[in-house]
Amino acid sequence: MSTFVDVALPAAVRKQFTYHVPKELMASVQPGQRVWIPFRNYYAIGVIIGVHNQTPSFKTKPLRKILDEEPLLSQELLKLTKWISRFYYSSWGETIQAALPAGLNFVSRKYLKVSESVDDTGLREDQKEIVEDLRQSDTTLNEAKKRYKGTGLNKVFSNLLKKKIIEIWEEPDLKVTVATEREWIWAEGRTEESVQKFLESENANNDLKWVEALAHIAERIPLRQSEISEDSVLTSYTLKKLRDEDWITYQDVEKNTEIDHLSHEPESIKTLNEDQEKAFKKIGESLTKEEFANYLLFGITGSGKTEVYIHALKQVVENGKGGIVLVPEIALTPQTVSRFYRIFGDQIAVLHSRMTNRERLQAWKDLNSGKKSIAIGPRSAVFAPVQNLGLIILDEEHDSSYKQMDPAPRYHARETAIVRARENNAVVIMGSATPSMQALNMAAKGKCEMLELTKRHAEAKLPEVEVLDLKQYRGAMRGELAVPLFMAMEEALKKGEQIILLYNRRGYASYLQCEDCGHIPQSPECSVSLTYHKRKNLLMCHYSGYSRRADTKCEHCGSPNLKVQGSGTQNIEEQLGDLFPEAKVIRFDRDSTSRKGAHEQILNTFGEGKADILIGTQLVAKGLDFPNVTVVGVIDTDTELAFPSFQATERMYQLLSQVSGRSGRGEKAGTVFLQSRQPENPAIQFAKKHDHRGFARQEMEFRKPLNYPPYSRLIRFELKSVKEQEVSQAAHQLTSSVGRVVPELAVLGPSPGAIPWMNKKYIWEVTLKIDPEKGAGYIEAVVEKIMEVYDAETKGRFSSVRVNVNVDAIQ
Repeated sequence: MSTFVDVALPAAVRKQFTYHVPKELMASVQPGQRVWIPFRNYYAIGVIIGVHNQTPSFKTKPLRKILDEEPLLSQELLKLTKWISRFYYSSWGETIQAALPAGLNFVSRKYLKVSESVDDTGLREDQKEIVEDLRQSDTTLNEAKKRYKGTGLNKVFSNLLKKKIIEIWEEPDLKVTVATEREWIWAEGRTEESVQKFLESENANNDLKWVEALAHIAERIPLRQSEISEDSVLTSYTLKKLRDEDWITYQDVEKNTEIDHLSHEPESIKTLNEDQEKAFKKIGESLTKEEFANYLLFGITGSGKTEVYIHALKQVVENGKGGIVLVPEIALTPQTVSRFYRIFGDQIAVLHSRMTNRERLQAWKDLNSGKKSIAIGPRSAVFAPVQNLGLIILDEEHDSSYKQMDPAPRYHARETAIVRARENNAVVIMGSATPSMQALNMAAKGKCEMLELTKRHAEAKLPEVEVLDLKQYRGAMRGELAVPLFMAMEEALKKGEQIILLYNRRGYASYLQCEDCGHIPQSPECSVSLTYHKRKNLLMCHYSGYSRRADTKCEHCGSPNLKVQGSGTQNIEEQLGDLFPEAKVIRFDRDSTSRKGAHEQILNTFGEGKADILIGTQLVAKGLDFPNVTVVGVIDTDTELAFPSFQATERMYQLLSQVSGRSGRGEKAGTVFLQSRQPENPAIQFAKKHDHRGFARQEMEFRKPLNYPPYSRLIRFELKSVKEQEVSQAAHQLTSSVGRVVPELAVLGPSPGAIPWMNKKYIWEVTLKIDPEKGAGYIEAVVEKIMEVYDAETKGRFSSVRVNVNVDAIQ
């Protein structure tokens, strides 16, 4: 009986491809392995998702080769990725691509190989030349095209491809090289004792810089280059001189990861207070029973949610199981990781985008092999191959970064974590000081159990919140600061206390504007104005990545009178330097933290008291714990309301509550100042009172009659095209198709996107509101039918238009 495999490819096509297995591979083939398969005119990499004996109705091609001895994806992860592909309407291959780390996924290059069946004697001389050329070195398809283009061999090369004398194979694009650094060691025959003998001898001239460096380095060898980057004695000159004098040499060693230097003190685990113990006891009972349970840990900022997570993880690990800790990407600071590492040490594997591909691949392998049992990372860590999974923690569950927007699969980590935990009889803890409306609705419907932490740890109290009406302070401003905030900062600095300021705009200013004609420079790739970055003198689009040197003249009328309008974090940083010349100010935003390790360096500087004021975007609102911070200021609370979204008020409330929680976390009382032109806004008033329940009640009352989430699921069809008229017509046609398939559903649109032109493409949207109780099968069937009707009615008329489906769309 023949054996067949179904293979998933990382393409947008939502179907699998069936191949038969040659006899010599039958004993090795397993679901979850990567394989080479003939696909179109080349050999592609796919993943086996099923092995069976059902002969298909069409002629099959043979599987060519298996790339992995053992499956990369377990049956559990294959099942999870299948659910995601159905519920979030993506291809199974795209979902598997998201679940695998670089080096093991589908990212590949097309290489050329000479077919094994080629008989050289039958080739012409010009054909032999190319064949020999390709046999001698690994050559990609793109390299070969460039090599033979414009030469007499170009047609010969194309002909060899057509006749399949040369085959195209996808090879994994590893790019996973070991990162190394220089480590200084003693030269042969040298020791610390011989150095001391030399330094005490008459031959040592202590006035020479290299002799001083030799004394300085003597007790520190072996010494890594990264450990002496700011050493004024061990300079490039003195190190070279010591090497020339044959005292030291170097070797290349693997760089330490960001957690290698963290301290491991398992005995330092904190005793839980009464509230924490009550919450942990409930969670612990479910962990002991090894049954699925979902908890919403609703704890005010500074109430010690992390300590509850740690105690739950400790119980899981002691029972021989593993856990996943999900945190928003921007909250994944060394400060966050170090709290878990202190208790669990080398059992932790960190996975996030600022790591190198090699580091992520190693972390993935350590988890897959069982060497490590706890994964910490952003939303993609929900796929971590943790063995014997017992617990998934979703910290700051309300954060919008848990939703993947582009590319597919457009999954939400919260829903995915719940599905994965249910399949593993594991426990989910969703923690937040400002739970999302969806999580609160789940608790109201009994789909999760709410546990509360109502007090801050130790003697810390919630900060006092003052709302400053900027309309009243127009004549009493110090730059962007209203006088009460300025005076509070002055007083805090006198006492040696620290300050955090939030301004949710990057760059130096919002935009440049011509004073003569009013023109504002726009991105040539998006329908947004360009942000001015003073230090680099650049105009940048934060949506497409486009940038150019700042204009000196108006591109519209030629006037040199360009004025900086608005402000950004760089501008505020500059103003603070003028207002508080004695204070050390540091900036914390995506621009200042773009270098690897910059996050840690900035936060360490502030945490060690080497800086007085931390100014930043929403990064400063997430999970930072600095006991000496007594003043927090939000320079403009209204920025979140500017974006057209039903969630704008919720996001503003959450941001204000989270950043308020950075103040008064130690013994010293804290004060928060919220500057606004809309001080009566409910989000601001509820944030002032630390009243999340009151805010949630009002927000739910607003959403229910409009049937917005959590009272519905939003399914958004996003249409993109370089042709404006075509995408508009396609959106209207899609709306018509929706009406034919599900006439009872509420439809929003068709309408241009919130940013109607991005990356040189026009964007239109059609959004459905669907019953939130509908599962993967219903959503998949409805969307499939809509797309089927749309394709039948358009008959390829809108070939330039791409339609993306976003289930659980957020704005």
